Amino acid sequence: MAKFSIDTAESFAMKMRAILQVSDNEPLNMKTVVRQLNILTLYRPLSEQLWGLSLKSFDGSKKFMLVNSNSNKGSQHFTIAHELYHLYFDSNPEPHFCGNESEKNPTERSANMFASALLMPKGGLIKNIPNDEIKTGIISVDTVIRLEYLFGVSHRTLVYRLKELNIAKPICIEYLLSLSIKRESHLRGYDNSMYEPGNEGVIIGDYGTLAKKLFDDEIISEGHYWELFNLIGYGKSEDSIGR
Repeated sequence: MAKFSIDTAESFAMKMRAILQVSDNEPLNMKTVVRQLNILTLYRPLSEQLWGLSLKSFDGSKKFMLVNSNSNKGSQHFTIAHELYHLYFDSNPEPHFCGNESEKNPTERSANMFASALLMPKGGLIKNIPNDEIKTGIISVDTVIRLEYLFGVSHRTLVYRLKELNIAKPICIEYLLSLSIKRESHLRGYDNSMYEPGNEGVIIGDYGTLAKKLFDDEIISEGHYWELFNLIGYGKSEDSIGR
């Protein structure tokens, strides 16, 4: 198999954007993405070494994703994009946890490259960076934080994308990685939400609908029905029945 390149990642990202019917350069709301693709998505606390997992039925009609709610929200968005690669482009998808060790695996590296290209399209980044910063290769902290909130990504994810695309000079990359980004963000009036964990207990998809159908069809009892909702933390669902 040929080495997965940046160009390949960009091509796959464009294919996914075509599936989503969005333009090549606009930012994506990843909750909207999984909802649009009808991927049952749960946010649950996992260990700090784990980001999430995905799996799908044999015929591909049902897809599931688990996201670590202990990760910061920018990292959660990256996890979702990463798992989309496994669900749509991985030639041999296997249910497994993705985590800090994933860079050692070629398939996981490919998924990370795809996620970066999907979340931070080159054209979209360049369009939102001042021309003088593009010319000098010195991207300001103000611009970096604005881009992180615009594209919904963590600090390191954005900086490494700038490095991958040769938009920022090495000395700039080194400086940006040395920053306390929460402090810099706070000083500029941001709420720091992109750099904080969240979404624990949130579920997106048709879990509630499926549970109610099982109950209505008398496949499960009322007690089992409520057990299913207790399992997911009833009341925290973004797409729960009755809403």
